[in-house]
Amino acid sequence: MTTESQKNNPLTGYFRQPAIHIKLPSNGRYYPDGAIDLPVTGEIPVFPMTVKDELSLKTPDSLMNGSGIVEVINSCCPNIQDPWNTPSVDLETLFIAIKIASYGTGMDIKSRCPHCGHEQENTINLTALLDQIPQDRYSESLEVKKLVFNFRPPTFQEINEASKISYHQTKLIEQLMDANISEEEKRQLFLENFNKLTDMNVDTIVRGIASIQTPDGNRVTESVYIKEFLQNADRKTYTKVKDHINELVDHHKIKPMNFACEECEKEYSSDIIFDQANFFA
Repeated sequence: MTTESQKNNPLTGYFRQPAIHIKLPSNGRYYPDGAIDLPVTGEIPVFPMTVKDELSLKTPDSLMNGSGIVEVINSCCPNIQDPWNTPSVDLETLFIAIKIASYGTGMDIKSRCPHCGHEQENTINLTALLDQIPQDRYSESLEVKKLVFNFRPPTFQEINEASKISYHQTKLIEQLMDANISEEEKRQLFLENFNKLTDMNVDTIVRGIASIQTPDGNRVTESVYIKEFLQNADRKTYTKVKDHINELVDHHKIKPMNFACEECEKEYSSDIIFDQANFFA
């Protein structure tokens, strides 16, 4: 929306412009109503970051609670009107596109040769990496014992909440390693941690299920019912569903890149990790 000051400002025509246009792996699927304004072309414009965007990514609290990433997506990809509901399949594409729009196509990454231990830095082409983003496979269904499971990628908000829970679980484990607490306190912390981890694992599976359809045509979408079913399903059913979701997660990861070691000259592969805390640095 154009403000009155923008109408009168003679510099308006010099404001930042879209640097690139991208197609999302999801093609706009999985977003709730009003969360995305997808152009007819299927491509969304991506703007470079502003100074304010860069500062928001340097604040530890905004990175921890996810608000910094949300603000940057809002600023650089205005067609995504509710970044919290961005599906995971689109996140890496958005991060790479914003990086390209803001800093160019080259990105330096560090890796360590597993053969000789030499650490080196290589420049990768982000445009080429963007072209390697896997196609969406969450639309595939799975039938187990006459039940049809339909899947969906988790949203950024769900991923962020899971990360915060995982962070607190790590803190609990650190407390368990503390020699200054009694055995009874350790036992209590262990039980608390174990129960939370078990519940978190089930919640991860629940987040990946869009619906379960019964043989009589009943389509169950309520997460509370799906969770209750998983907690009471037999081990084989639970394992098949869990393995399928894990396979979907692995499929949508960017494949490792191959490098030649500068020291021993042997080839090795290295994962490309998109750590939000330093990816935009």
